Amino acid sequence: MTDRIVTEFRKLRDINTPIILIEDFDYARIDEIISAGLANSDAAIREWNPATGITNFENKEGRIESLDNFLAEIYQDEYKKERFIVLKDIGAFVDNPRVNSFLQLIAQRKLYDYKGWNTTIVIVSPSIKLPEEILKYSSYLDIPFPDDVEIDLQIDEHLEVNDYKDEFREEDKPSIRESLKGLSRFDIDRVLDMAMSDGGTLSAKDNDMILKQKKAMVKKSGLVEYVDTKLSLEDIGGLDHLKEYLNDKKKIITNLSKAKSIGVKTPKGIFIVGMPGCGKSLCAKAVSTTFGIPLLKMDMGSMMQKYVGESESNLRNAIKLAEATAPCVLWIDEIEKAFSGTGGHNDILTRMFGYFLSWMQEKTSSVYVVATANSADNLPPELKRKGRFDEIFCVNLPKEKERKAIFDVHYNKIRSGREKKYEEINFTKAASDTYTEGFNGADIEAVINETVERCFVKNINFSEKEVLDTVKATTSISRSCATQIAAMESMFKESCFKDATTGDLTNQKEDKQKKQK
Repeated sequence: MTDRIVTEFRKLRDINTPIILIEDFDYARIDEIISAGLANSDAAIREWNPATGITNFENKEGRIESLDNFLAEIYQDEYKKERFIVLKDIGAFVDNPRVNSFLQLIAQRKLYDYKGWNTTIVIVSPSIKLPEEILKYSSYLDIPFPDDVEIDLQIDEHLEVNDYKDEFREEDKPSIRESLKGLSRFDIDRVLDMAMSDGGTLSAKDNDMILKQKKAMVKKSGLVEYVDTKLSLEDIGGLDHLKEYLNDKKKIITNLSKAKSIGVKTPKGIFIVGMPGCGKSLCAKAVSTTFGIPLLKMDMGSMMQKYVGESESNLRNAIKLAEATAPCVLWIDEIEKAFSGTGGHNDILTRMFGYFLSWMQEKTSSVYVVATANSADNLPPELKRKGRFDEIFCVNLPKEKERKAIFDVHYNKIRSGREKKYEEINFTKAASDTYTEGFNGADIEAVINETVERCFVKNINFSEKEVLDTVKATTSISRSCATQIAAMESMFKESCFKDATTGDLTNQKEDKQKKQK
C-alpha cells in the first residue's frame, strides 16, 4: 500500500470530485487504496461490475442488476451520508444513453444538491473510454509505478516467502531494483516469481532475464518500446556541433547529483528537425549510448485513438512509464504527427498538447527527451520556445566534408570484421559537389551497399570507380523530392533553428555566405 496514492485519493475526495477515474487492471490493489482512503470514516461503499452486479464492496456478495437501473436507484434515493459507488469494467455500457445520462445527473446532484446528498462515482477499468460529457465531471487518480522503496519491499516479500533472505546478497538489490523500474506491482510480482523459480535464487545474474521480460511487457502495452542500440556519436558522419553539444550534456547527465548541487538544472532534452534520411533517428539512438541510459521510443502517431479520452490516456501512461524508468532517453518520433495544427477545434489534440507542454515545462525527472520531426512549419510556437526543450537543432542536407565523413562511416562498417580485405579508399571525389551534392545520409549508405552488392555479383574488387558509377546511377532525395526539400529549407531559415553542423542560426548562416561572396 502506498501512502502517496491514498493521499491523492483523499485530495480528490476533499475537493468534492463527482467522478474519480482510475485506469488500472489490478483490482485487488485498487480496492485496498479505496478502503485505505476511506479508513476511519463513515462513508459507505457499494460496487457494480458486469459479473456479479451490485455488491457491498467488502464481501462481494451481490445481486444481478443492470447498470442503468442501479444508477437510477442511486440517483433517485435520499441517502444523506457520504457514499462511494465503485463501477468496474463499464466500458461496454457507457454508450447506453441511460447510463450516460444518469452518470451526468449523479455528478450534477453531488455538485449542486445542498441538502446533504453526497455520492461519488469511482470508475475503475484497465482502459477508460468515456464520452466527453462525462469526462467534464471527472478527475483521474493516477496510479504511479512503484518507487524505489515499494520495489525494495516487494523484493523483500519474495525473499521471505521463498525463504531465501539469508542467502540474498544485499549489494545485488540496487541493480535488480533498476531492472524492475517501470513495471506495475502486479508485473513485478510475476517477474520476481520467474526469477525465483529459475534455480530458486534471486541475484544480479537474473537482471538479463528480468530486462527481457520487462521489454516484452512494455512492448505489449503498445505505448512505448525499449530500443536496443549500440550506436554511438562516432557512427554518425557530420553534425559536429550537435555531437559536441551532446558530449557536454553527457558530463551533466552522468554527474547529475554533483551538477545539481551547484545549481545546474536537470537537462530536459532536444528537438531535432530536419531532412529525411539525414541522421535524426541515429542521433536519438546515439544519445542513449552516449549517456549510458535506456532508450524508450514513443510513436506519437500511435497515441491517437478514436475514443474520447483514449488518446490522452495513452500519452499520460507513456509519460508515466518513462518517468518510472528514469534515468532514460525518451525518443518521441515524428512529433509533428500529433501536434501539427494544434489550436483548431480538436479538443482531444488541445488537451494532449497542453498536458505535454506542462510536463515538459515542469519536468524535474531525469527523462531526457529527444523529439524528432521532418517538418515544423505547422507546429505551434509554444512547442518551439525555450523552456520546453533545451535546444532545437536543424539537420540540413550534408555538405562536402560531412558527405565524406558519412562515406567513411558506412565503408568502415562494411570493412569491419570481414575475411575479405577491402582497400583503403579516399572518398573526397565521391563526396564532392560534382558527384553527390543534394545526397542525404541514406542516399550515401545506399551507394555503399549497392556498390558492395554489384562487386560481389561481378566478382570484382570494391573501388573508387565502382562507387562513382553507383553515384551516377543514383537519384538523390534532392532530385526525387525537389519541391518538398526546397520548402523545408525555406522553413528552416524562417524558423531560425540552430544548425546541427555549425551551431549557426539558420538565417545567420545565409548571411555569412552572402558576406563571403
